[in-house]
Amino acid sequence: MAGGGKMSPRQKMINMMYLVLMALLALNVSEEILDSFHLFEVSFNRAATNIDAKNDATMSALQAQLDEKPAKTKPFMDRALQAKKIADDFVKYVDDVKLDIEKLYGGGDAKEARVDGDPKGKLVAADQMEKHANYFVNEKHGVEFQNRINKTRTDLLALLKPDDSDSLFTITDLKVYKEVEDACQLVADDPEGDGPKKATWVSQNLEHVPASGLMAIFSRIKNDAKTLEADVLEKLASQVDAKDFKFDKLSAKVLAKSNYVMEGENYEADILLVASNSTGEPEIYVGDTKVPTEAGMGKFKRPASGVGIKTFAGKIVVGDEEFTFEEEFTVFKPAATIAATEMNLLYKGIDNPMSISVPGFAASDVKISAPGLNLKSLGGGKYNAKVPGSTSKEVTITASITRDGKTKTVGSQKFRVRSLPQPTAQLGGIPNDGLPKGKASVGAQSAIIASMGAGFAYNLKYRVTGFKLIMAYKRKPPVMKTANGGTLTGEMRSLIKGAKPGDRILIEGIRATEAKYGFKANLSPIIITIR
Repeated sequence: MAGGGKMSPRQKMINMMYLVLMALLALNVSEEILDSFHLFEVSFNRAATNIDAKNDATMSALQAQLDEKPAKTKPFMDRALQAKKIADDFVKYVDDVKLDIEKLYGGGDAKEARVDGDPKGKLVAADQMEKHANYFVNEKHGVEFQNRINKTRTDLLALLKPDDSDSLFTITDLKVYKEVEDACQLVADDPEGDGPKKATWVSQNLEHVPASGLMAIFSRIKNDAKTLEADVLEKLASQVDAKDFKFDKLSAKVLAKSNYVMEGENYEADILLVASNSTGEPEIYVGDTKVPTEAGMGKFKRPASGVGIKTFAGKIVVGDEEFTFEEEFTVFKPAATIAATEMNLLYKGIDNPMSISVPGFAASDVKISAPGLNLKSLGGGKYNAKVPGSTSKEVTITASITRDGKTKTVGSQKFRVRSLPQPTAQLGGIPNDGLPKGKASVGAQSAIIASMGAGFAYNLKYRVTGFKLIMAYKRKPPVMKTANGGTLTGEMRSLIKGAKPGDRILIEGIRATEAKYGFKANLSPIIITIR
């Protein structure tokens, strides 16, 4: 949904959260994942307050300029007021659509319960898609929503285009317009490509999304609109005195002690209004490396590699003065998991692959408690769990971390424990379903096969080590033959070849051994009636 260009750290975080959201949507969502969607929505809503504060500060700065130099500032203030109205109208439109969807899944009570992002206020029927899919696709509201997004983008960006009819409007080329357009996240274009199965923007973003995820997408789109409004207001404010040498760019900044805070800890941050000079470029260094600058602000990039807390430090040189700084950020994976790789079920006696991780912490910093299991770390958050035969029907795996000398539990998950089911046997490719079979198809088979079935999650390979075949004739005494291994002997194949309609083939005493673990199993008999 986003165009290219340079993005703020806040916008990068929102984009990352959105990518996580869309990745989660590809899964068979559990209650925990639906809760995560709701938390994404709450996070987006809280981020919106910072954007509103920034816009209010910019409007206050423009008002101060208007009071001081009304003629020079009025063209920019007029456009700022238009930007605010366009954005406010769009946000109201999204809120109205959002209310329509909430009513589809619970009505006014659901809206009431969701005030202030109360965790108990997640959307009624959060995992449903059918009603809003009909609303957006069959009732055509999706295309209307898509067009409204793109029109809002176009109208806001148009406020930064040169205006030859107003000599006091000092934006005289498309450079400012292009800067904001390149960074703009508010866009709802259909994906490129051809073909009848090509998904539309509406299908990808609105139709095939659980209701809980849709609420988060609405909040993100509103933030994109308010962010574009913020960028337009900022450019308008900075252009009033664009030809003057002074600090002409105001930005509201939140400097957090850490952007990753565990439950039970305090979030700490300094909130301030920052002024910069868009016509002069200071020298900024991180370590010994000079950082590129734009409009008086350093543009620092560093690849986020390796989970954990990362730090950097440097200096800003203005004339003969130096101002030092240091900062830290947390690298974490987008989702915490304590889950069996194959299923939420552990089998006794075999290897059960597991993945266990905590966002913001390296796997080596995570301590795992698993009473009743033999849990072996394979590195990188991967584990292998073996369940002893004496373990009860349920086990709990708990993850904890140590921070500032204190150990804190950060997650736990219960798993059911079961004994392995017995494999089933069949004659070659003929299903053991008790139905009569043609002699030709029976005679074409050469071996007895033992397996756990196509739906079993683990790849266990059983080899048949012996069996007995009894030909139960309809009009004469039965004949029995024995085989070592899983292949039918020549005598057995001859008996099958001479079978008549109504004769029955009984294969019993089937023994099998699993290749990896050496499990031995006695399989249920196979009974085939010749048609």
